[in-house]
Amino acid sequence: MTQVAAVVVAWNGGEALERCMSSLLAQGLLRIVLVDNASHAAERARLDRLYGGVPEIERISLTENRGFADGADIGVRRALEAGAAAVLIATQDVVLEPGAVAALEDALCEHGAAIAGPLVIDAATGRELSRGERLIPGLICVPRTLLRHRGGATAPYEVSGIMGCLMLVSAACARATNGFDPEFFAYYEEVDLCLRARALGFRIICVPQARVSHDGMRGFLGGFTPLAAELKARNLVVLMRKHGTPLRWLTFIPTYTALVFASALLYLLRGRVDIVAALVRGVQGGMSGGRFVAEPHAD
Repeated sequence: MTQVAAVVVAWNGGEALERCMSSLLAQGLLRIVLVDNASHAAERARLDRLYGGVPEIERISLTENRGFADGADIGVRRALEAGAAAVLIATQDVVLEPGAVAALEDALCEHGAAIAGPLVIDAATGRELSRGERLIPGLICVPRTLLRHRGGATAPYEVSGIMGCLMLVSAACARATNGFDPEFFAYYEEVDLCLRARALGFRIICVPQARVSHDGMRGFLGGFTPLAAELKARNLVVLMRKHGTPLRWLTFIPTYTALVFASALLYLLRGRVDIVAALVRGVQGGMSGGRFVAEPHAD
């Protein structure tokens, strides 16, 4: 019997969440902790109907949207209390292929690693999104596609980071790092966690045999909502405030400026003044500090 518990942070997930949960239930997990981040009443009622009587699923319903980072931390603490040796943290828009958790768990043990991630496939196009990340804080604004690992390796290998849609974290690492930093709310919290874990001496691996599909990958130049725009612009600065050195700031400032300016110009040409305003709020929020608080049922 696996000693892995899963934590899924949900917010008005609809059918995407159902697909995610179905794929997790097929993995033979110790338990699944479903953390609902103050979804609409209709969505909560639907979750009651779907999962209220499923013994493998424990639900935690939050009264306010605490963000992915804090919601995941709440679920991880509950999973550890239940005796999990490792915790699988998942967003609501991933679907795991059969045997994915077993492959991650085996590799975590065999390679003495603390964090393991899968091969991530785009659900819409079938193209490869990530087989492990190269995390370079000063170049964090450079598109991930330019820095990501490539090749056809099938055996697990060490990386510096894992895409945050799904990651298996050992109990020891979760306790030592104290999980995600709630200041991020959502986006880049997994980058911060991986940087802190490596600083503590923990190893991170990618396990290509474990495959998941992910629906929801959006960059600065496409598919933004105002909330995503604000958080991404904000959290890049938050990340650098935590991990920046003088040399890292020298490379970050021009690339960040170019990224935000190009995004703002593109959305302005599209007539999306709301996105431009959100980017400006994000820059201001990152520079001023302070915890992000979402408006009720914000996009």
